[in-house]
Amino acid sequence: MSTSTSSRRAQVVAARALRAAANRLAPADDVARLHPRAQAVLQRLQRFPEVSDEDSRLLELIDYFGWETGHKAQACKRWFFGDDDAHPRFLENLGITYWEYAVMHQYALFNRFSAQRPDMFWVYDEIIERLERLGGAGQLPVLDFGSGLGQIGLGFALDRYHVVSAEKVPEQIAFARFLFESRGLTPDLYEAQGDRDYYDSSAEGRRFGCVIEWSVFEHVYDLVECTDTITRGLVPGGVFVTTTLAKDWTPELKEHYIHDSGDEEISDQLFSREIEDYVAEHFEVVSNPRSIAKLLIKK
Repeated sequence: MSTSTSSRRAQVVAARALRAAANRLAPADDVARLHPRAQAVLQRLQRFPEVSDEDSRLLELIDYFGWETGHKAQACKRWFFGDDDAHPRFLENLGITYWEYAVMHQYALFNRFSAQRPDMFWVYDEIIERLERLGGAGQLPVLDFGSGLGQIGLGFALDRYHVVSAEKVPEQIAFARFLFESRGLTPDLYEAQGDRDYYDSSAEGRRFGCVIEWSVFEHVYDLVECTDTITRGLVPGGVFVTTTLAKDWTPELKEHYIHDSGDEEISDQLFSREIEDYVAEHFEVVSNPRSIAKLLIKK
């Protein structure tokens, strides 16, 4: 087994440990009471409430792709690490493309608002509390940068917030559009035209109450420039949600991000003094032990 594969599998084990820790910190009976807004969004995200959340997402994939492709989503839960030669053979045997696999893998495997994951669920209520101090829904929009399948932004939209979803992969943009429109919502989608096309949140006098970066910066060039561009329209007291900045770096965590980025030009920035100084100058950092995300509050 290669070193990189061992590292990635170690990260899967670590993620499971984080989920277990989250469950210990908040017993299941207390989850809805302690996190009412996140719980409400979780319920609204479930398009087919007569079945489980997981089955509801599988039904949505069939709705989107059609039966011939969509019923293969269960198989697409399988993980493939970067150096796994079995992945091309798997795609060929299933008769699907890489991006069909990628969309089904992500959407079938997890819900970012699940309380079983160290994800958005655990920080959502605090984000909403801070947004309400700034005027609440209808006053300041939310930017979901590198939105992927759009699930996190969809959660805010279901809570009546205007959301701008910025993404560069056409296949993911198309699925995000489907998620919004199938729930009667009109998506505001920004399709980036390249790796260095960063959404300018201050263009044309725009102002935002929240900017979200969820597992995106490990794929971004010019980290400081990107961070400044997407957050310069964030109002004082606004929330920058990030899973990459202000982390407590360990050697194992650094190894994971180096491998995940696949490019030292990118990964070296994540551990640099330059980005640390930028964060310290512009934000106050709020941590939550239940989530991988940090809340960076604009000074």
